[in-house]
Amino acid sequence: MVSSDWFVRPQPKLAPAARLLCLPYAGGSAATYIPWSRLIPADVELIALQPPGRGSRMAQAPHAQMAPLVAELMGVFAKVTDRPYVLFGHSLGSRVGFEVIVQCQRNGLPLPAHFIASGSRAPYLAKRELPIHDLPDAQFVEALRELDGTPEEILDNSELMQWLLPLLRADFRIADLHRASQTRIHCPLTVLAGTEDKTIPPQDIEAWRDLAGGECDIHWVSGGHFFVERNREWVLEQVNAILGRVRGAPSARPHL
Repeated sequence: MVSSDWFVRPQPKLAPAARLLCLPYAGGSAATYIPWSRLIPADVELIALQPPGRGSRMAQAPHAQMAPLVAELMGVFAKVTDRPYVLFGHSLGSRVGFEVIVQCQRNGLPLPAHFIASGSRAPYLAKRELPIHDLPDAQFVEALRELDGTPEEILDNSELMQWLLPLLRADFRIADLHRASQTRIHCPLTVLAGTEDKTIPPQDIEAWRDLAGGECDIHWVSGGHFFVERNREWVLEQVNAILGRVRGAPSARPHL
């Protein structure tokens, strides 16, 4: 039985042909991916990865730095690498996913059969916009509003926002400040990007190729930064096409 606070399994499967492991964007949670479990192949188990500070882990302090966040996840990650798996992350989740793969390579864990990096600059690049995580509350909320990924009813609920601000600031601190090493990852890589995403210029998407040890495909979709929510059907077409190729394939061993 695959069990951990990290793993949200909407439809647990005893012996899946493959797994789809999904990492949330800054301020997001496993809830984004739960509906996907009904829309992927029946023999694939979806596991939405739930960092501390949200959902069922709301009472736990969120991480405000990449290293301890990834270290905590790596403490349980081997539990889900016994089957071929595809790793998916959106925005900050893509950069967390990259660090997870680097750790798998260093520690001899099976690599993903495929990594899908969605809505993110290449993780070794600095963020081009000014940091927002340390803005005064009112300005921070307005910055979130401009990103257009948080529902207006949440942003306009001052009591709820005061409750969520510690998590949001912690996530955005990582998103604002973390820069990865320029390490090549030795698994197939697909990058998804929005044509109207004003936060990421095309050259920062293309820079993912610098990190690819092999295959790297880049696909553009009409939409802004949160196309993963607003163009879910297209995203799942890409995901399911990749799952169709990797189901039953052996997990890659790391390049040492």
